[in-house]
Amino acid sequence: MAKKRSVRSLIKKESSVECKHSWNIFLMKIGSMAFILFLIKVWPWLNDVLLGIHWGIYLGIVILIMVALVSKNCKKK
Repeated sequence: MAKKRSVRSLIKKESSVECKHSWNIFLMKIGSMAFILFLIKVWPWLNDVLLGIHWGIYLGIVILIMVALVSKNCKKK
């Protein structure tokens, strides 16, 4: 006979997997950010180029990315 699984055990198992997945994504983001900062520090040309750009351009890029991510997440549900 097949073993019955309770709904609570299934929910607990899925939430722990989801939590580990989101933690891995967070660590990848931090690692990517640290690598980019490292490149900016050791490569003077990149430092001059990235710090010479107006801050509003970076803000615009971040807003566009966030709008795309939010709209993608809203469409899934």
